[in-house]
Amino acid sequence: FICAALFFLRCFFVRLPDGAAASVRYIYGEKNIETELSIEDKNAIIDILDGKLINIFDMPACGFVDDVAVIIGGKTFCIACDECGTVYYKEHNGYISLDSEENERIRTILEDYGFSWPCI
Repeated sequence: FICAALFFLRCFFVRLPDGAAASVRYIYGEKNIETELSIEDKNAIIDILDGKLINIFDMPACGFVDDVAVIIGGKTFCIACDECGTVYYKEHNGYISLDSEENERIRTILEDYGFSWPCI
């Protein structure tokens, strides 16, 4: 029973593989940005997201689109366009909550790639 429960719960946490390719996508207004993340930025974002709880029951009022996203190892993390501290994990159809420091850190990294907020 314990093993089954641990296996089930494991599915609800972000797991990102070491050495995965990472890129960003920001297609909004006049901008059409699709580029790889630097190793430093990739590792910083992985440090924030890896191990986070995926809430598949929440429905936040934040705005998400596939065109404002970080892609790590083929997994798409849509960043809230309205600056709320939630990330949509597309492949799991779930949401990841960030604290204000994590939210600010991810947004600061993405601004270096040409992202701007809000983008709704």
